[in-house]
Amino acid sequence: MIRSGAVLFMGLMVLWPRILAAQSVERPRDEVQVGDAWVYDRKDGITGLPMATFTSLVTEISPQEIATRAIGRGGGQGFAVFDHDWNRLINGNQKYIPNDGHGIRWPLAVGKEWRHQFITGDTQTGNNTKSSSLTKVVAQETVTTAAGTFETFKIDQQIKSFNVKDPSRSSDVEMLMWFAPQINHWVRRTFIVKREKRTVSNETDELIEIMKKQ
Repeated sequence: MIRSGAVLFMGLMVLWPRILAAQSVERPRDEVQVGDAWVYDRKDGITGLPMATFTSLVTEISPQEIATRAIGRGGGQGFAVFDHDWNRLINGNQKYIPNDGHGIRWPLAVGKEWRHQFITGDTQTGNNTKSSSLTKVVAQETVTTAAGTFETFKIDQQIKSFNVKDPSRSSDVEMLMWFAPQINHWVRRTFIVKREKRTVSNETDELIEIMKKQ
């Protein structure tokens, strides 16, 4: 396993700015492998204070799914399953039908937008939430983190959700994602959650290390 940052991707960094200058970017050919991992720092979006450091590790791959385990630096663990475009299918005790729409719709180009609807089922409580989202590719930006410097697409997603049994229980989520095609992953994501127009959560995950399985 190679621990890599800016040095490993230096050659790609030379090529990708020119590629991103084109009208659109197609899905990368390089496939994710079991053992690949991305390490993130999570911070409070308002204060900037650290909240957690966690590793997203690929544990299984099938033609339809990528299974991952989230490992916290303090020892906590989580489980999530994605399709190959990084839409979540399962996150802990939550299942998304058909998926949560957080992934990528290729090819990527500034100005592209898409809508999505999905149901979130909680396997513990039995509660179902219905959601709709509007996603827009709003810009191309160079982002530097502890993991390196990346050419990214900035993607803005607005999500509205309500409880199926009690539609008065609703929430709004804004997700901003900086997705780097050269590593087929996001280098930064911000989630702002509001309930009854009050902000209840504002968190940012930033990539600090990449671990690729040879």
